[in-house]
Amino acid sequence: MRAVFSSAFSVAVSLAAEAAIPGVSFRYGDVGSDAFAPDGAAQVVADDARMTKRVEKWTSPDRLLTVRVTRTDYKRFPVTEWLPELVANGAKPTAIVSDFRSADFTFPGAVSVRALTGTQCSPRDFTPVNKSVGAGKDASFSMAATEGRSSADWFPFWGVDFADGSGREFAIGWSGAWRADFTAAANGAVRMTAGMLKTHFRVLPGETLRLPSMLVFERAKGVDPVAMQTTIHRFMVDEKSPRDSKGRVIEPVQPITAGGGNKPPEKMKGMIDWAVREKVPFNCFWVDAGWNGPAHKPDLVSNCGDHWWKYVGWWEFNPAVHPKGNLREVSEHAHKHGMKMLLWVEPERYNVEHVKPKAFLEHRDWFLPAEGKGAPPGWGVNYLIDLGNPAACDFTIETISRLVRESKLDVYRQDFNFNVLPYWAGADAPDRVGVSEMKHVAGLYRFWDALRARFPDLLVENCASGGRRLDFEAISRSHSYCRSDYLIGFKGDVAQVTDAQNCTYNTLAYQPFQGGETRPAATFDDYGFFSTTCAGSVFTPSDWGGGLVARDFTAEETAWLREVFTAAERMRPFYLGDFHPLAGGPRPQNESCWCAWQMHRADLDAGFALVFRRIGVDARRFACALKGVDPAATYKVEFFREAPRTMKGSELAALALDLPQPRSFKLFFYGRVAE
Repeated sequence: MRAVFSSAFSVAVSLAAEAAIPGVSFRYGDVGSDAFAPDGAAQVVADDARMTKRVEKWTSPDRLLTVRVTRTDYKRFPVTEWLPELVANGAKPTAIVSDFRSADFTFPGAVSVRALTGTQCSPRDFTPVNKSVGAGKDASFSMAATEGRSSADWFPFWGVDFADGSGREFAIGWSGAWRADFTAAANGAVRMTAGMLKTHFRVLPGETLRLPSMLVFERAKGVDPVAMQTTIHRFMVDEKSPRDSKGRVIEPVQPITAGGGNKPPEKMKGMIDWAVREKVPFNCFWVDAGWNGPAHKPDLVSNCGDHWWKYVGWWEFNPAVHPKGNLREVSEHAHKHGMKMLLWVEPERYNVEHVKPKAFLEHRDWFLPAEGKGAPPGWGVNYLIDLGNPAACDFTIETISRLVRESKLDVYRQDFNFNVLPYWAGADAPDRVGVSEMKHVAGLYRFWDALRARFPDLLVENCASGGRRLDFEAISRSHSYCRSDYLIGFKGDVAQVTDAQNCTYNTLAYQPFQGGETRPAATFDDYGFFSTTCAGSVFTPSDWGGGLVARDFTAEETAWLREVFTAAERMRPFYLGDFHPLAGGPRPQNESCWCAWQMHRADLDAGFALVFRRIGVDARRFACALKGVDPAATYKVEFFREAPRTMKGSELAALALDLPQPRSFKLFFYGRVAE
């Protein structure tokens, strides 16, 4: 059934009829979900200072299907989360479940919807879209993830603003295909639904199926949507970020990369030695694609090379380059110098054109498309290992666990470079539409959770063709240091640098620990470089004119790299603090607006601010209006490449910066002075 929003979300949920499932809707055979009856009282499974978590159940009239909803109310944030699951109770299949919506709400009047595009490796990645639905505006608005990757088309977070000044922020937790629809009714109300793209399935005896989860943030009247970004960011850091074995939030890394992994270990260790010798501060060594496959020649100069894609699915090291069968000697060298070790893998895709991986030959039943079915058009050599198959998921867990253990990895980087919707659709029977996707996504979470249980200090880094799997379930399990492939390499255009700013500014509230290549900057281009920095600023030397593989960096280049990466490293820990957008709402892809943000650590009473005057901005002064600063305290303020000064907090909070030239920036750090 549909819940009707009132002035408070908690009240809105309680408005549901007693025999209906709050916020969730679907059809079951010939009846609606409002025909389901509560199955006992809600069971509280956790209750502490952070949250109350309860499990609620409703059962179908024929007693064959139970809907189990795990609902979490967060006590320090105006946030409710729920996860619906379907459990088959009987000895025969259930009736057909169709049009399952993990969120179904009716708003009493017209609404304004704030959304962001997803990433298509273009200068329009993560840019704002605003729509008004109802009251003479648009009659409908829809967002759909059509690639089977959650943030490829639309970013899976959006806001809804009401006429009275209040609003709600929504997020869908589903690392697959989803849709959200807004439809105006004749009575002036607007209905919003969100869930999988298409569902029409029976649940088989003994089966449990997971559906998309939801987050809802309540925005009170008078709280600006821009200010709400700070609350969302704090929630995502505190409640939805990976933690280590001691319960601490895992900090972002600042990596230097070998580029592709088809380089000899001595060359990789030489890159680490260069960073240490030249005091360019990196805390992670990154080995990307190309390390695997049967014996083939090394790529001494190129990045990932021209052949890495041929061997996807063959998860053994190239013995011609890595005869020891692992990267332990590189990891130990990195660890000796205080760096973590990262390795790239793409475990869900198997390319069988050039080699036939052993798992594919021995367990053909683990792969989609199924035996006898051709792969989807355009993907004839790529197969999907079905993580919804328990044996295939177990094999994947063991394969990656072996790599982590034998190569002493600290960060496991997972890529995902194809559209799997046709694979899932091709595997579904007419009365099981959506089930292959449900099982694969649940298997993905089981895989990641099993890795983290085995290696509790391991960080999962999530790529997916650059930022195409950035829903809150994925974000809660991983960091992403390639939020857009458009930011790989140097394109030399204005749009690339502007998009780098937008990627950070527009999505930082939702994915606090993101990163990306710094190569959109030209050498010695301070503006370009700091446009690309964020929680994890990545340096691939070979992308800078073949640095460290085809040539040595000059003394001047090295000095500049040391200076800018030292500043980026100083910024990095502040991303655990509070995010304050200083330039207003999400930034569009144009040059006529400022872009500026502040990161503030209340525990340190310190932070930084970064301000960009884009090419088309006419004004030269920007009022920062810093947040979190104590007006009575004294602060040391250090501008990039300027002498430090002291200021009273009242002066610092009201600081107005002068940027005389277009395409210029100001970066400054501040910290409270002990008195």
